[in-house]
Amino acid sequence: MSLRQQFAPDLARIFINTNEHATEREFRVSDGRGGTKTFVAPVVWDEEAAKQMPTVRLQGIYMGDVQCYIEQKYLPRKPVPQEIIYSPANTMWEVVDCTDEEGCWLLYLSATRSQPGSYTPA
Repeated sequence: MSLRQQFAPDLARIFINTNEHATEREFRVSDGRGGTKTFVAPVVWDEEAAKQMPTVRLQGIYMGDVQCYIEQKYLPRKPVPQEIIYSPANTMWEVVDCTDEEGCWLLYLSATRSQPGSYTPA
């Protein structure tokens, strides 16, 4: 059995378990047909991790306000930068980056970039 095959059960049993690391959050996302869908999913929502990333600390590169690990079954399409995701369903977050982490999406989300007042006119 490969390491990847061994990791999958631990992901669900420990990492994305609400009795261990995860919390349940409400999300509202585009359904791809002009509407939205709202759902509740167990996620690891970490507001401190984004600040501790080496590129943020050493180079000052902004990687968002939150890191969110969510199982890919909840978001079957990879979120793209500048896409808006709501969590809870009425709080806007902009996707800064998204990576595939062994069956989970690791989302880097920004609360400030998604607010209309944060953009400066050209």
